[in-house]
Amino acid sequence: MGEIAHSLDLDWGLIVTQIIGFLLAVWILKAFAWKPLLKMLDDRKQKIVGDINEAENIKSDANEVLDEYQSKLRDIETEARSKIQEAVSEGNRIASEIREQARDESRQILAKSREELARDVVKARVQLRDDMADMVVRAAEKIISTELDDSEQKRLLDDFLKEVDRAK
Repeated sequence: MGEIAHSLDLDWGLIVTQIIGFLLAVWILKAFAWKPLLKMLDDRKQKIVGDINEAENIKSDANEVLDEYQSKLRDIETEARSKIQEAVSEGNRIASEIREQARDESRQILAKSREELARDVVKARVQLRDDMADMVVRAAEKIISTELDDSEQKRLLDDFLKEVDRAK
C-alpha cells in the first residue's frame, strides 16, 4: 500500500488535515445547521400534510354542499311539476265547467225555442180555426142568401175550396 501511496504522491498530513476539517465541518453543520434544516423540512412536511388535509376537507364540504344543492334542485323540480299538474287539473276543471255551462245555456235556449214554436203553432192553429170559421160563415151566408142550382152550388163550393187553399 505504501508503494501505491508513493506512486500516487499522497501527502498524509494533508489527507489527515482534510479529514479533520471535513469532520469538523460535519460536526458544525450538525450542531448548527442540521437541526434547523431538519426542523424546516419537517415543518414544511407538516404544512404540506395540513394543506392536503384542508384541501380534502374543503373538497368534502364542497361535495356536501353540492349534494345539498342537488337535493334542493330536485325538490324544486318536483314542486314545479306538482304545480304544473295542479294548474293543468285546474284548467281542465274550468274547461269542464265552461262546457257544462254552455250545454246548460244551449238546453235553455232550445227549450225556449221549443216553447216559442209551440206557442206559435197554437196561435197559427187558432188563427186557422178562426179563418176557417169565417170562411164557413161567409160560405153559409152566400148559400143561404141565394137559391142554388147544381152548377151554382158547385161554383160556390169551388170558390170556398180556393179560399181555404189561399188561407193555408
